[in-house]
Amino acid sequence: MHERRRRWGVVVGLMAALLLQACGVEQTPKVPVPVQTPRRPFTVGTTDRITATDPAAITDQASAIIAYNVFQRLTSSGANADDKPLDAAKDCLFDAQQVFTCVLNDGLTFSNGHALTSSDVKFSLERAIRLAVPNSSATQLSSIRKIETPDERTIRIFLNRVDNQIWFALASPAASIVDEEIYDPDQSRAVTDPVYGSGPFMINFFSDEELQLGRNPSYRGPTGAGVGGLTLKSYDSSSAVETAMAEHKVDVVWRGLSEAAQLRYANQVASRPEQNTDDGFGRLVLPGARVQELWWQPPSPNRANGDLRRAVSSALQEDRVSTSLVPLGLGAHVEAFDVGPAKDPKITWKQRIGLTLAYDPTVPDAADLANQIRGRLEDTGGLSVRLVKATPATSAESDLALVDRKAWSTTPLAWLQPYLDDPVQRSKVRQAENTYRATGVADAAAATAAITDLQERAATDLVILPITQSDEYVYLDAETRWSTSALAPGGHLALWGFTEE
Repeated sequence: MHERRRRWGVVVGLMAALLLQACGVEQTPKVPVPVQTPRRPFTVGTTDRITATDPAAITDQASAIIAYNVFQRLTSSGANADDKPLDAAKDCLFDAQQVFTCVLNDGLTFSNGHALTSSDVKFSLERAIRLAVPNSSATQLSSIRKIETPDERTIRIFLNRVDNQIWFALASPAASIVDEEIYDPDQSRAVTDPVYGSGPFMINFFSDEELQLGRNPSYRGPTGAGVGGLTLKSYDSSSAVETAMAEHKVDVVWRGLSEAAQLRYANQVASRPEQNTDDGFGRLVLPGARVQELWWQPPSPNRANGDLRRAVSSALQEDRVSTSLVPLGLGAHVEAFDVGPAKDPKITWKQRIGLTLAYDPTVPDAADLANQIRGRLEDTGGLSVRLVKATPATSAESDLALVDRKAWSTTPLAWLQPYLDDPVQRSKVRQAENTYRATGVADAAAATAAITDLQERAATDLVILPITQSDEYVYLDAETRWSTSALAPGGHLALWGFTEE
């Protein structure tokens, strides 16, 4: 009986609702449930493009982001050359003058779950030396004679010379620790292959335009990720980066903005009491962090022509602002290259010599600077210059390359490395380099004399020309924080340093 009454009650209620609707009586509408739109991933915008994911094959600062954020090394290095922090190692020291020993932290693993042991470290260092990828940091490991692993956590490195720079060499990308069970000992890994490291981040997705990173839960080290996930987005142009900022599709902009865009934003920041852009981005200045150089490529047959090198240097003297391969701001900087009023190039040949000049089109204003250099060289009457768009890996096929670079550490020798790899005055350069490596704080006067000699010889050989040194800028939205002390070795981008409010 009670069940029948309940059924009749339901029927009556439905009929009443239908009658009210038919008579035009309004019912109280249902309140819609708000739909939560998921926040897009924390995003860093740039025009740089990653071209290598194997740390032993990394030659450019964009790809170095992979090495420093996805992999670990035994040591690290700070903003000052005197800073010597550790990374995968908990302790490193010289047991003897030419024996450097490190002990790994407990519980290190790769992102695939494999244990990271001293055997992996030995494999990684020997692999980088064996592959010897041109323009990578592998040549910084040239002091290593042999490596022993007494146990799973101890690495004993025997050197072929006294080298107080080994700490910084072991902090460079080529010294990154890879899984010996996965990586081929005799060839570089393709960018399409999976990447397994032990750093603060792990790769979730990678393409030409986008790198998606997630926090590595198994990471053991001093630089834990400040955000849970992060996307590095590569844009095609400065204008595309500006649009992304205006539409708030990025939280951070690292490089990628043209000189004109930088000036517009500088004016906006200067005119606003909040000291931010019209789109609400704050501006961090990294003094003198952007360095551009012109390299004679070793495979070029024209590189051996001393008269040609001197003519190129003279033609560009009026436009150059840098006076050394060691940037201004480092204590060892010596003004070695002539700059200032134009110097008449001496053309000692009758017919024009054809040169190719490579530049990276993803670098802001690189095309403009390359065209300016071409104009200066062709105005000599003795040169014809063809511009070639190239990646860091393919630029070696040209005679000259315009390079926007950072050193692998903030040391004078790291800045001189491209010159040291293939100097003209080979024996004298090797002698000065060995002196500098062997002295350091033990004999400051001898070290200063050696590093001065190297800079002056570079200005005589003219196989690498310093072009410009200028400030670099990082743009952060109002909710993002980043400390410049979180920069990776050499001033490369450290993604672990970003945090959100």
